[in-house]
Amino acid sequence: MNRSSNTIGSIGSIELILAMMLSGTIGYFVISSGQAFWNVVFFRCVIGGLVLGGYAYYAGLIRREYFQRSVLLMIVLGGITLVGNWVFLFASFNYIPFSIATVAYHMQPLFLVLTGALITKEKLSGSLLFWLALAFVGLFLIVELDLNEISALFSGKASNDGSYALFGLSLALGAALLYTVTTLVTKKVSQVPSTFVALVQVIVGVFMLLPFADFDNLPTQSSQWFDLLILGAVLTGFMYIIMYDSFQKLPTSLIALLSFIYPITALFVDHFAFSTHISLTQILGVILILLAVSAVKFNWTLSLTQKR
Repeated sequence: MNRSSNTIGSIGSIELILAMMLSGTIGYFVISSGQAFWNVVFFRCVIGGLVLGGYAYYAGLIRREYFQRSVLLMIVLGGITLVGNWVFLFASFNYIPFSIATVAYHMQPLFLVLTGALITKEKLSGSLLFWLALAFVGLFLIVELDLNEISALFSGKASNDGSYALFGLSLALGAALLYTVTTLVTKKVSQVPSTFVALVQVIVGVFMLLPFADFDNLPTQSSQWFDLLILGAVLTGFMYIIMYDSFQKLPTSLIALLSFIYPITALFVDHFAFSTHISLTQILGVILILLAVSAVKFNWTLSLTQKR
């Protein structure tokens, strides 16, 4: 019995590690494809939908009871925010290195806890406010805005580099907020298999982005089509299948721990693929953000008072 549980847990760990490592390469294929972010997300949805649809049909996950109106409406809403989150995240790659955008995007767990507290009208703890403040300090460090540039931003006299960096950061944080909504909405349909949910969501994405897709500027090289194929088939279809499967096999604490492989992989991929130099200041910012996210995920608290 224990051996069987250990085997299932080991398989789940391998699946999640692979899924997080694959996630860390997404930025590379987005940039390498040479396509506008609208096209990238559109083809990701089309190709990913074909893979997820084939798997869902083969696994018998397409059932009549999942097509209830109330259930479908929640899934569609989650699909709108999921696809919007991809658009924002991929658009941020035009302004800041994708590794930095990925680290900023990884603040999503902080937003999830903060949003949950606001919805339930719970008083925010001092520990949570401290970790949030620490994460935002880390954000300013990775964007490398000095005090003069920050002052110039508010006075409207900022340099192009400072404005671009802040705009890219805002897009990445916007993506994290949209994914927070996706997470909250998807929890409302927990009785539906995750693969079916993902399938409906990417289908929603196809119809959402069809008016924005630029068919006059499609890839002209086979390598670019290969990049889009990898994004859709491997980094969407296959990755979502193994990631959701691992979620059913692993405890929440281990899922939280292994999820850090995603931004760390992105940092290495960006460095080796595009020679992106990460300064010591940015490294410190990354550490602060990952520390804050760890604290929220593992519910670390700060004892600011002592019993008298």
